[in-house]
Amino acid sequence: RLNSVNPYHYFDRNIRNLSSWFAVIRRHLINLRFVKHLLVNRKYHFIRGENTSHVGCMIQAAAPGLGHRFLRPSNARLPRRIGFDGRPHAKNLGWESCYRNICNGAEPDESIVRGADEWLEKFRNRPERPEWAQRNSRLKFSPIKSTKSYSKLMIGKLNRLFTKSSEHQKFDRDIGFARSTGLNFAQHVIFPDIRSAVHRRRKLFRSCPSLEGDFVYYPLHYTPEISTLVYGYRYEEQLSLIRALSAYLPTGCRLLVKEHTSMLGRRPYGFYKKLDSYYNVEFVPPGVSTFELIQKSIAVATITGTAGFEAFALGKPVFVFGDVFYRYFPNVLPLEIGPDMGCLIRSYLDGFVPDREEIRNCILAYFASTYRSTMVDVGHETTAQQGTTEAQNFANACEWALEMMSSELQAEDVQS
Repeated sequence: RLNSVNPYHYFDRNIRNLSSWFAVIRRHLINLRFVKHLLVNRKYHFIRGENTSHVGCMIQAAAPGLGHRFLRPSNARLPRRIGFDGRPHAKNLGWESCYRNICNGAEPDESIVRGADEWLEKFRNRPERPEWAQRNSRLKFSPIKSTKSYSKLMIGKLNRLFTKSSEHQKFDRDIGFARSTGLNFAQHVIFPDIRSAVHRRRKLFRSCPSLEGDFVYYPLHYTPEISTLVYGYRYEEQLSLIRALSAYLPTGCRLLVKEHTSMLGRRPYGFYKKLDSYYNVEFVPPGVSTFELIQKSIAVATITGTAGFEAFALGKPVFVFGDVFYRYFPNVLPLEIGPDMGCLIRSYLDGFVPDREEIRNCILAYFASTYRSTMVDVGHETTAQQGTTEAQNFANACEWALEMMSSELQAEDVQS
């Protein structure tokens, strides 16, 4: 049921930090035995999955093959909506059947149609970056904002030291999960701010290449994150992907690469110099608008990024290398690095014709296969009533997803 577990260890930092290959294999086998105990000869109404750990990834890969109904909720690429993944490869649960029904003339509820049309029209006329992207942006250094952020983080870290039991703290230290609070804070908060300030004064970050002529836009991903470590694990090393992709583009076409605004200061400057040294590749400063790059490009290439979904909504060609829900949309090109990649790209671009009705049907099906709720953690400022409401919304979303999964399984049985 589980052919390989090697890719899944990359996202679990407790395993990533093991220096001994013997220790990694030992942890693999221990986790595999644990997953076998959980899944084999067991019956569950459904499994609410997660994939932020090695065990969670193995459960997601093995559960469907053992007959378990597996649901992994995640925030949709739409405001305040969540989607469900019932299969290992990020195919949004219910999207295919919703899209088929819409194409056959059966549109969903009026509220869903209105919401999808309003979002699409607004995005086409005035595209905006998601709220979380604006909130986490590191483009500008604000001393007041940074001081507040530093204070809040430090108070939270110090508070955990006093609220955790001594046994809990000892366990964290023994497995290497916890380090010095001050050192961890400096390494992940203060140092990136200093480095981002230095980067912004470098020549590479102050000069923008020409946006005239043919180019493919590739936005770098935030790393480490599940988007590349699990759903795009084959291309976790983005420099290798960029170098290969640039070699297979049509003659005269450049590859423009832009940094993720949340990653500014988190990568060494040598990363960008190496990137800019590649043939046919040019680095774009993170301050340049991603929507300007999408509009002026001949295509957008990504692993699992939101930019691919946004480019699709704007009617642009999209190359996808990872496992993401819009990989299954019509007029999107799923790619794997190989000798035929150049021919596939040229053929796709030559025959590409944007279809506004098809785009609307895909977005409408995506709205219909997501649920109006949120996956945001309940924080200290959340009232009891708000927490109760969010919990009830999430329970309703799981019930809705189970009904949708049962319908899909019944349809598959009928077809077989």
